[in-house]
Amino acid sequence: MLKRDGYGLAIANAFKTPEAGDVFSSKYLLSELQKLYNQLVILKKQRSAELAQPETLENINITSERITRIQRRVSMLDSFPSGLDRTNVRNTFKKLNTWKETKGVQKLLREYTDGEKSKLDDATFVISLVQDTDILNLIASEGIKPTSLKVSLAALLLRA
Repeated sequence: MLKRDGYGLAIANAFKTPEAGDVFSSKYLLSELQKLYNQLVILKKQRSAELAQPETLENINITSERITRIQRRVSMLDSFPSGLDRTNVRNTFKKLNTWKETKGVQKLLREYTDGEKSKLDDATFVISLVQDTDILNLIASEGIKPTSLKVSLAALLLRA
């Protein structure tokens, strides 16, 4: 009787045990996880480096001086040209000041302080500045800038 019960338990356990192809060794799993971890570390370093690098062409002080020079010229106007009001111009300067580290804004500011656009009459100068800033599609916000990247290893292991 005892032998029969032993055979029955062995058969029941055999049915519950997964096939050999479905079982992974712990060494294999650890090596795969280590590879995945190393790839994630490399990706995080790469993304963090991209986040940390501003697209500066020149010193930010020079860019700020250019904005100040343009603001002085605009403040000399008695009235704004038709179609522009003080709010539009103020928003334009906010956008330029917020994004002064980018190449496009630096090129635009250089053009309006030292380039051909600096020779325009005052009314055309202001209209052109607002239009060219709008073309850059800048968002006026003091807001949220990406500063870190976080990856969860557990989320990636759910699939395995």
